[in-house]
Amino acid sequence: MSILIRDAVVDGAVRSIRIEGRVISAIEEAARAGPERRPHGASREEVIDAGGGLHAFPGLANGHTHAAMTLFRGYGDDLPLMEWLETRIWPAEARLTEEDVYVGTRLALLEMIRGGTTYLNDMYWHRPGVVRAVEEMGVRAHVGSVFIDRGDAATAARQRDAVLAEIEARAELGERVRMALAPHAIYTVGVENLAWLGALAREHELMVHIHLSETRQEVAACLDEHGVRPAALLDRLGLLGPHLVVAHGVFLDPDEMGMLAAAGATVVTNPSANLKLAVGGIFDYDAARSAGLRVALGTDGAASNNNLDLLEEMKVAALVQKHRAGRATSLPAAEALALATTNAAAAFGLGSGRLEVGAPADLILVDLSDPATQPLHDPVSALVYAANAHAVHTTICDGRVLMRARQVLVADEAEVVGSAVAAATALLERVRG
Repeated sequence: MSILIRDAVVDGAVRSIRIEGRVISAIEEAARAGPERRPHGASREEVIDAGGGLHAFPGLANGHTHAAMTLFRGYGDDLPLMEWLETRIWPAEARLTEEDVYVGTRLALLEMIRGGTTYLNDMYWHRPGVVRAVEEMGVRAHVGSVFIDRGDAATAARQRDAVLAEIEARAELGERVRMALAPHAIYTVGVENLAWLGALAREHELMVHIHLSETRQEVAACLDEHGVRPAALLDRLGLLGPHLVVAHGVFLDPDEMGMLAAAGATVVTNPSANLKLAVGGIFDYDAARSAGLRVALGTDGAASNNNLDLLEEMKVAALVQKHRAGRATSLPAAEALALATTNAAAAFGLGSGRLEVGAPADLILVDLSDPATQPLHDPVSALVYAANAHAVHTTICDGRVLMRARQVLVADEAEVVGSAVAAATALLERVRG
């Protein structure tokens, strides 16, 4: 299958983009492009006419999320983090089924496709349900089964067995889905199990995805119990390395940032969730940048955001950094976009994260003709500061059109939404008794 995107705006110039199979095969001057230039042997070609006005950007990458938490959107809002987890989220999650996770993840992916997200790094329960939804909906993902033991040896043993079984079966995953190890946090997973997971990650070349330094309380408890700060604890336990992705990192100090940078690790900042849950701080992007620490962007789950709109998240990320630094030049628009494109691509093995020949065919077309994004002095600035998910016109992942002209092609939207609403209603009835 080949695709010709005719007359899109690419880096300020009208170009046509050719996709052959799963990669971008050419970016041509619009006047030279046309079906007649189709490579010999190509069986058929789909033409998408961008009309000289739709802007092409790389597909967006959501570096930290819990996709099936769409089922809890609006459930337990306006509560402090630990109260929210202990009184609302964890009791409900204990009653989740694999089917619940499947339908909740499909709802999340529908929202993501509509917003131009082509990759997610997911940590959640009932991993087979997540994998099934990802494979059906056509996006890319790292999928990790959340590991929480809370000091219980029997729970830890069951989860260790499950992780080993997933490692054995990972070759059965489709090409767009990769396995990750997903210890929840240093306060919910014992040090022995953290060290064990770190050793597994090195042995099997797996990514490790963990919440880290999200609150002051977490840092204080780590110092009290272990005598070191959270990143230093991970170093002690053998988890630091280029395979490590830490979510939040709000209270990392400069030494920890330098330690993570030297190891080649990545921090995923989730500003909307941090603001909503009132963690009491703002991740210091400028310090991370100075340390050479790679930073990506995530939405967190829909229960703590409450949407999965990465364009909105870019704006929030940029604004809070300017506010924190007291300097309007902190995290400019182009760098905010890079958090969800080139930086994420480097962190998650997604190619270059750029629109270029040979890159994976993960891209979006964005309509910036809306009154809210006009006049168009700078497309990147408009994308980051003025646009939102509704500006996304077409979403392509792995050479497949997932949404065209705002119509999702990989699912029945009404069925996806209806199934998720029904599952959420039934789940909360089980929780209430």
